[in-house]
Amino acid sequence: MRRHGHLLCAALCVLATLCQSAPATGAPSAYGEHFVLLEQGEAANTEAAADDLPAATEGGGEAEYERQLLEMEQQGGPYAAALAEPLTALARLQEQQGDTLQSRRLYERALHLVRVNEGLYSERQVPILRQLFGSYRQTGEMQDLDARYNYYFRLYGAGQPPYTDLRLGATLEYLRWQREALLLELDPEPSGRLLSLYNLNQQVLDAAATQEGIPYPLYRRLVLSQLCNLYLVQHLYRPELQSSNEVPQHLTAGAWEPREANEYRLDMLQRGAVSRGRELLDELIGRTPANEPLELALNYLELGDWNQWNDKRSDADAAYRRVIGLLAETDEPTLSGQWLGTPRELPANGVFELPQAAGDAQAVVVEAGFDVSVEGRARNIETRVEKEDDEGRARRLRRELADMRFRPAYLEGEPGAVQGLSRRYAWLR
Repeated sequence: MRRHGHLLCAALCVLATLCQSAPATGAPSAYGEHFVLLEQGEAANTEAAADDLPAATEGGGEAEYERQLLEMEQQGGPYAAALAEPLTALARLQEQQGDTLQSRRLYERALHLVRVNEGLYSERQVPILRQLFGSYRQTGEMQDLDARYNYYFRLYGAGQPPYTDLRLGATLEYLRWQREALLLELDPEPSGRLLSLYNLNQQVLDAAATQEGIPYPLYRRLVLSQLCNLYLVQHLYRPELQSSNEVPQHLTAGAWEPREANEYRLDMLQRGAVSRGRELLDELIGRTPANEPLELALNYLELGDWNQWNDKRSDADAAYRRVIGLLAETDEPTLSGQWLGTPRELPANGVFELPQAAGDAQAVVVEAGFDVSVEGRARNIETRVEKEDDEGRARRLRRELADMRFRPAYLEGEPGAVQGLSRRYAWLR
């Protein structure tokens, strides 16, 4: 007992020192969480879901698909492998006609046929599963969608090596869904999902780093996925059990509750998140193929954005200048103007955007005019809405823009203030 007491006292002293030395930070707004740009091409959501429901094949009607099914069943029997395609097409058509129950039955039958003919782990299941995901998304059955993604993840390796393009692709889709589930607030207590997400991504990343033959684009996606997780840790996690100068009350000699242990680990992770994000990107930069200056420029752009969002402006400036220098050596020097010629809301990777957010029927259009300083902060913000009842949302947008970090504009290689920006946003919540 005396030994445990000494260990606990030591832990308390270390943590108390960390709490006293941790700087008070004004958390930046997270672009995409509450509003998105309406201008086409202004912002790209690289985190978009891969399960959007596709349109039915042109030229095919319900009668035609049923005729094909009947002919194939007569020729090859009820388990013919070729039946999967017309079943999937008919399921899409039923979905678009509003018959969700029948559509899902057809998807499930198509999946069963693929498994019977090609095995449980057949890659041909992937497009059918994605369409089934899209069905649950359209009807808002997110808990069921969560369960489907869990099955999909287990089906294709559960994040374990050896890695193939299929298994890594499935893992990346699963990680993206976990971020979406956190934004959707599917859990009454999200700390467990958030911590598991980070740990899983790191586990896969560590294993992939030691396996030969992992394609660079897939490895890069794993790194940027973990960076997205760090954005979530920075923004979504808010310690609830202690103030900035107070030792956490759950650090006692008794056993921790799982939720309390998760919060402690997330607190420690959040404290080191800025440096961890920079380490991830520095390591990715070191792995970038020497003959890919454009890829290298993209990675430095990510590094600049991460530093800028975390108020490390001198480090961000160094990264942005490196981007400009690299692009000057490529065949596409005009990209410098596209990437850095105008201020950009951060994060610019879509991590806080929910799929199809810009098309939300409940969104309120807010027109905003403002300046952006050389440091990347909005000033002199004015907003306008069509209906007086929406003025409250316009006020919230002004506050969010004031707290937002922008990628600053670089004009002729130097950062500069930009005045008189006019942008239209969709306020989502």
